[in-house]
Amino acid sequence: MRCPALLTLLALITAGASAHADPPRPHRRRVVRDHFRRTLSLGASVGVGSPLGLTGAFVELRPWRAFGVSLGGGLGGNFGPAVAATVQVAPIGTRRWALGAEASLSHHVAYAQGRDLSGGRELPGSSNWVGLGVTSEWRPTRSLLLRIGVGHSWLLDTGGYGVLREGELPEAEQAIGFLPGATPVDAARAAITGDTLGVWYVHIDIAPSWRW
Repeated sequence: MRCPALLTLLALITAGASAHADPPRPHRRRVVRDHFRRTLSLGASVGVGSPLGLTGAFVELRPWRAFGVSLGGGLGGNFGPAVAATVQVAPIGTRRWALGAEASLSHHVAYAQGRDLSGGRELPGSSNWVGLGVTSEWRPTRSLLLRIGVGHSWLLDTGGYGVLREGELPEAEQAIGFLPGATPVDAARAAITGDTLGVWYVHIDIAPSWRW
């Protein structure tokens, strides 16, 4: 009779100890933070034919993961220094990587203003371009942006360069083109044939980012 009583006593002691034990801690839910949303980036860009040209700087605001806007300025190319506004749309990707598209509008100011030609002709002092491209963007940390973009840009007023005659193109090409990429002579050549000048571009961007 003592064994059942002893077992009962042990069971009561065990139950009491369990009742006074610390309650289980609630499971913490891990929050996965997106590295794109609500970021401000201030960076540098290098490229050929891109809206900012060979080298430039930009500031980009990314209020939502799939949408951002940026303003920048750069050396441009043979069409002169540039200022550009770009819209980024990136609906595909993960919290660290995004595949998207970009649309840009850039304004270039010619290096040599008032370049006179015979007969009172003059090359345009500025030019406007519109560009469309695709981008692949990485955010290895919350504070770093890395991006590569490729696309195509079109000169909005190619006809304005139709002041050169075909026989003047070789001489003008030696005098005007001194940087990689398209030149105003290419625009003049396209204007003679009634075409729109278009160029392919590539750029690489790097920027520190801050959350807001």
